[in-house]
Amino acid sequence: MGLVLTNFASLVGSYLVLRNITLATTTKEQTAVMITVAGFISWFFIFSVAAWVLLTLYLIFALVVLGSLGAIYGLVFIGFFSGMAFQFNEVLDAGVVLYYIRETAFFRPMKPKSMIFQEELDKKEMRDIHREIADTPFPVMKTQKRLPTEKELQKLQRELHALRQRPARSDRFNNEIRSLKSGAITSIADPWKVYTFDHKFHDWYAEMSHVEIDPARRAAQFRLNVPNASEKALQDAMYVFRLKQELYQLLQVLNTDPWLLWYNEYFDRFLMTLYGVESDSFGHTQLFVFMKIEILRAPLTEREGRFFNAADLHTISAIAFNHGSPLPEKP
Repeated sequence: MGLVLTNFASLVGSYLVLRNITLATTTKEQTAVMITVAGFISWFFIFSVAAWVLLTLYLIFALVVLGSLGAIYGLVFIGFFSGMAFQFNEVLDAGVVLYYIRETAFFRPMKPKSMIFQEELDKKEMRDIHREIADTPFPVMKTQKRLPTEKELQKLQRELHALRQRPARSDRFNNEIRSLKSGAITSIADPWKVYTFDHKFHDWYAEMSHVEIDPARRAAQFRLNVPNASEKALQDAMYVFRLKQELYQLLQVLNTDPWLLWYNEYFDRFLMTLYGVESDSFGHTQLFVFMKIEILRAPLTEREGRFFNAADLHTISAIAFNHGSPLPEKP
């Protein structure tokens, strides 16, 4: 019985030491000394387990062959505590400790495999957001690809934050996406008006109408009523300059508007038709179209947050002014 108690003490002692070391590796790096000590303790535990098994076989032999009834006490002791170990293996962190022993027995500085719950929740949230806004599978980094740089990680974090802050999509969104996928010109004017009741990032949001997306041309197109526009005002070079300033600011705001990001996949340019309202010689109100602008989103993104002379708007866009008439000279 003395051998059984000695073996039991060495087995339990070495296991508890290894369990403490295992838990410590999750909060700090292992040093070379710790790796060496853990390796020797792991081997001591392995020999203790082997002795426990051999001692069990010896007691069975002593009881059955030699007829030593005293061996039954040792067998009962071994059976009881072995059963307890199997019953409470999760409480004792047996899975983690045994994995750790397997690695440290070869004196390798490896930590036990453990799941960080918050990281797994963040991964699931990113996959859910990606699945909601795209039909493509979630991108998986392959082993042969390089790890992202600090700047790329910051960009991904900003994009994730932008997705979380994105306003609610329209109630008709699913129908609109089906229409866009079929290649049809799709109106988003009504949900746009509802959205801009509380979100006006530019004064001219209220003047936009017939807001549509043409997936064939990959364009978001709309009509814009320019306040105070008239045939006489458009002959003034200063008025045209201020008009182009407002147009450039409106385009920049639209390019970064979070609500339009829901339709990002289907347009990469803006088409604007500008018109004014004035009275004719009989006092009747009439509309007159005086300018059309087509501009890619790429040059707007490149100039975001940088100074740009609005008088040069025609250099980054296609402008048709007054049915093809030339623009007034710069002041």
